Amino acid sequence: MNDKSNKDRVAKSDRSIREERPDLAARFADLAAQEACDNLFPKRIKSLRQDLDIRQNEMADILGVPSTTYANWEQGRAFPSVDRLPRIAAFFDVTVDYLLGANRDTVNRRIVEQLAVLSPEQRQAVELVLSSMNSNKKSSNKSSKS
Repeated sequence: MNDKSNKDRVAKSDRSIREERPDLAARFADLAAQEACDNLFPKRIKSLRQDLDIRQNEMADILGVPSTTYANWEQGRAFPSVDRLPRIAAFFDVTVDYLLGANRDTVNRRIVEQLAVLSPEQRQAVELVLSSMNSNKKSSNKSSKS
């Protein structure tokens, strides 16, 4: 089966699901927005690496990959394995979603939707946990700079 007929089959299947499930319209819109976005991974890891003033070969050593492999990631010629993404994200202190270019508005909207169904007491508990996490992060940053 050639690539064009496969794309046509997927598009036809997509249309029928859209017609049968109007409740998924927002999710289809999010998917379309994500597909329209360039592959942000190479740009993100390069920018994050440069922000830390680390050379490509140093970053490759940190991640335990050959320098050419890391360079290919930054140039968009190759992509790390799925099991390597959390390690990369952890090193840069970002989420895998951020590395992959997830639409921040979509993520934020879903968080707001989830918070909206909580009782006032539950929301207050979430705020307390987030506040605690933020203050812990600030104090650990201060101690690591000492």
